Amino acid sequence: MPKISVHTGNENKIFHVPEGISLSDALKRQGFLLETPCNGKGICGKCRVLIHNSVPYTSEEKTHLSPSDINKGVHLSCMVKVYDNLEISLNTDQRNSSIVTDANISETIGRPVVRKTFVNLPRPSISDQRSDDVRFISSFNENNLYSGFQSFSLSFLRELPDILREKDFDITIIDISGSVTGVESGNTVSKNFGVAVDIGTTTLAAYLYDLNTGKQMAVSSKLNPQKKYGADVISRIEYSSKGKENQAEMALIIRNALNDLIQQLVTAAGIHHTDIYAVTLSGNTTMLHLLLELPSANIASAPFIPVLLSGLTLKPCDLELNINPKGRLFVLPSVSAYIGSDTTAAVLSTGMHKNTEISLLIDIGTNGEIVIGNNSFLYACSTAAGPAFEGANISCGIGSVDGAISAVSIADNGTLKIDTIGGYKPIGICGSGLIDAVACMLKIGVMDETGRILDDEELPDNAKIYSNRLIKINNQKAFLLVRASNTIHGENIYISQKDIRELQNAKAAIAAGINILIDEIRSDVDDIKNVYLSGGFGSFINIDSAITIGLLPKDLSGRTKPVGNAAGAGAIYTLLSAENLSDICAIAKQIKYLELSARLDFTYQYTENMFFGSDI
Repeated sequence: MPKISVHTGNENKIFHVPEGISLSDALKRQGFLLETPCNGKGICGKCRVLIHNSVPYTSEEKTHLSPSDINKGVHLSCMVKVYDNLEISLNTDQRNSSIVTDANISETIGRPVVRKTFVNLPRPSISDQRSDDVRFISSFNENNLYSGFQSFSLSFLRELPDILREKDFDITIIDISGSVTGVESGNTVSKNFGVAVDIGTTTLAAYLYDLNTGKQMAVSSKLNPQKKYGADVISRIEYSSKGKENQAEMALIIRNALNDLIQQLVTAAGIHHTDIYAVTLSGNTTMLHLLLELPSANIASAPFIPVLLSGLTLKPCDLELNINPKGRLFVLPSVSAYIGSDTTAAVLSTGMHKNTEISLLIDIGTNGEIVIGNNSFLYACSTAAGPAFEGANISCGIGSVDGAISAVSIADNGTLKIDTIGGYKPIGICGSGLIDAVACMLKIGVMDETGRILDDEELPDNAKIYSNRLIKINNQKAFLLVRASNTIHGENIYISQKDIRELQNAKAAIAAGINILIDEIRSDVDDIKNVYLSGGFGSFINIDSAITIGLLPKDLSGRTKPVGNAAGAGAIYTLLSAENLSDICAIAKQIKYLELSARLDFTYQYTENMFFGSDI
């Protein structure tokens, strides 16, 4: 078997691998973290490693790697098949990610999903010889003492005598969403916490709340570790659908990540895992299927049929989540294969389903989920925007990490102003920076409305000061943002012609979806009074830049606002109020889903919105 020697900083690791395995798969199996947005298709060019042996280059590698990269021995690990011993070096520098956890929460009405009640039961005596189960039932249901068969589990009945007598028949009853799920010795009413979770394709966010007071106790977040199998849901579906082992692996990855978040929460709040009695879970339909270990292959191809859309109540042991075993997990309801409970939760948190005014909700990510409506109707669609907004499939693209270019603007003297996350030296460009950069390219005149980067001789007079930024990378035009001498890795950061095409495809899909929803309700842009931009990307995006490139209609400028993690906020609302838990089920039923792939007008709208806006 071939041997691989991996150098990471001052550490070395040696292991054997099956002959013919791809280098990226071999590294993943050993727990190494790689950027693999395309999941090994050779499309994104991100899974770069330095190979010290002489290995031939594939045509896919030559497309993504510069002559300098090739001279150094840089390869795309997904394109290298291992037949001989290899010695490689990996950059394992993990940068802090900027994850939006802001969830706009107002006062909630109603009782939380978990209610704990302290009861002092009468002690048994010669004159009161009721059985333990009847004595217990009488504490919360005096009219149902002798109703015949009970649904108690044997494990509960085996524990009941000790629970009742441990604190001399002082007990606390656990009522979750109207059902008694357990009993505890003594008065444990003060220990009543819940966790709301938003499972995103890219990031995970979890919120710990005291259910007695409605007070937020802690917040934790992390990148979704499933990203090593692709940046988009289709790549992850493809991987999980290769066999039961892969399906189980994807479920275990996300469950372990949720337990990590729970550990962070309880540590920050100074409580115990068993003090948590409820978890509400929002996420897109694919993420929920992967969590639940449900087959997801049918989501990826027409007619796009998921296993589950309904809300689901589970026991903690069903997903092996580390909370009180008497607690419950609430998987929030979805609408379709591509409108998940993250969208229904966002509708709930914005309150657009209660307003008489028409509102538009947009969550832009690898998919773009869009909802339009009010208290009378709700319509939704999903557009395959691709991973461009997440920084994937972009030459110098990167996630929202320290050093990522997050904003680009034109200074008064005409120079480009570059801002990075954390103020660090630039390492790449994230989605919000990409939109800004392209908007600036339009404004300064180095790119036309079709998205074509102009040749030097085509530049208008006022744009000639930028001619030194027009470069070629692998025989394609590019616009230089930051020179190698000013970056952390000593390489240029640029926007290529291919990157612009990627952005055009993504923004055209979103814009087309918006226009189709407006047409569907037989309305126009003027009738939309509120536009909510949900999610991490919506929180960072420059609205003027989005309008400049035609991502958003220009007439919506003054009515558009970011709403943070609206999906997380919706999950919190369902945790804090049983009424909201009921409302989100009604929202899921009310939303009418439009399948864009079946509509001729989508092709027309998509084509019409490929061009960048002319009113700059």
